Amino acid sequence: MSLNKPRVGLALGAGAARGLAHIGVLQVLQEENVPIDLIAGSSIGSVFGAMLACRQDFHRLERLILEIRQKQFIDISVPRMGLLKGNKVEEMLRLLTHNKNFDQLDLPLFVVAVDLVKGEKVIINEGNVAEAVRASIAIPGIFKPVLAGGRVLVDGAVMDRVPIAVTREQGAEIVIAVDVKFGGSERKTQQVNNIFDVILLSLDLLDRELASRFIIEADVLIQPDLSDINPNNFDDAHNGIIRGRAAAKEMLPSIKQLISEPRPVRNNNK
Repeated sequence: MSLNKPRVGLALGAGAARGLAHIGVLQVLQEENVPIDLIAGSSIGSVFGAMLACRQDFHRLERLILEIRQKQFIDISVPRMGLLKGNKVEEMLRLLTHNKNFDQLDLPLFVVAVDLVKGEKVIINEGNVAEAVRASIAIPGIFKPVLAGGRVLVDGAVMDRVPIAVTREQGAEIVIAVDVKFGGSERKTQQVNNIFDVILLSLDLLDRELASRFIIEADVLIQPDLSDINPNNFDDAHNGIIRGRAAAKEMLPSIKQLISEPRPVRNNNK
């Protein structure tokens, strides 16, 4: 019986501003040359999944993120379907992904969104990457949904906060999951200053009830403690990145052990 190395999938989860911790996690995976064969991302996880699939240098990306201020991405909309148009965010996404389509990426990427009309999860892996990610981050009430092909697409986290199952469905034998929403033993008190805080913190509470049901499906879970970071505070990027790095380093021994274990090659003719 011949052996081969297992196919490794990366599932990057939602978390709004807490998702900036993905940068620290991915820096460590790049530094340690952890082999990633495919990526699935939901909400802000799809943003950094797309960056990884484009082979972005995450140290360079950190410098860029630290120079950007949250207000640069705010384009207020008449609130018919969302407070923000999302055009400025999409422009930045096009820049960072070099306006690539999925078939031009260096790694297979699967972006999770939700179709409000049919009430079902949508996995996007064709067409323009920035457009797909823009749909995946369309937090209900904050960003206007993306209208495409008769669908009304919103944030993937509505139905799949950390797309572990998607990663497995696409052929991953080992799944490294990054949960940037519910690390820490208890929820910290948060300030509520505006409508964005109201929406994001309300979604936090809804998610908390479901948080533990699917996480056990991952082979390795990287879960930095970000419970004191307001999900609306994108200007606290440095803090999140540091914690993402620490959490990834803590799990490196487990990751290296798993990916070093050869597995039997299946013979489909038998």
